Amino acid sequence: MPIPSSKDQFNANAPKYAVSDVHRAGPSLPVLLQLAAPSSEDYALDVATGTGHTALAVARCVKRAVGLDIASKMLEQARKLAIEQEITNCEFIEGSAEALPFPSDQFSLVTSRHAPHHFHRADVFLAEVRRVLTRDGRFVMADQITPSIEMLDWVNAWERMRDSSHFYQRTVEQWKSETARPGFRWMEHRIVHYRLEFAWWVKQAGCDEATIDKLAEHAANASPFIRESYGLEFDESGRVMSFQLPMLVVRLE
Repeated sequence: MPIPSSKDQFNANAPKYAVSDVHRAGPSLPVLLQLAAPSSEDYALDVATGTGHTALAVARCVKRAVGLDIASKMLEQARKLAIEQEITNCEFIEGSAEALPFPSDQFSLVTSRHAPHHFHRADVFLAEVRRVLTRDGRFVMADQITPSIEMLDWVNAWERMRDSSHFYQRTVEQWKSETARPGFRWMEHRIVHYRLEFAWWVKQAGCDEATIDKLAEHAANASPFIRESYGLEFDESGRVMSFQLPMLVVRLE
């Protein structure tokens, strides 16, 4: 059986993301907006916009905005939200984060939130963002991170078990190295934490019972260091209830 792509995974679960409080108004969004400082002069792009929550939040502050995503069903939800919210200066386009369908030097602001851990070629994605940004533009990225390099194997196994379209969840230091290659300057960053209920997290990805049991076992077998670092919480029977997902929000120029 073929492994689902990000496109397949998100098309299948698009309605859940449209109403998800984590994605609509999670704690990374106000930090992203603060670091981005969008203005009425900006032409903005939100890469891997999903159901458009970030693009629509940015659009309220800028001259014009575009949301880009590979999943057509996610974009259908984004367009509905734009109508419901009476936002008319934001369009949604289907396309890849690793081959942005725009001319160079096009956008003064680029954002990407809750998505880069799905990208197979982060280097290509970052080079594409660098290309479409104006000379004085800025890029604000928000993505989940692994707290320490010692946890990479455990975290990425946990994430891929839940959602096979997950590719790689980096540390902050790994992102610093990646973003330096295309010439970005690391201006400012913050770490925000999401407390995620395990039951919600697996439902959001459409996990079956067998996968849920494997994820619970993976959590139960975590070392004390991982339990503490990832904020794993368990009920009296030893089954995982929740965890703390750290999110990097960084402004790059």
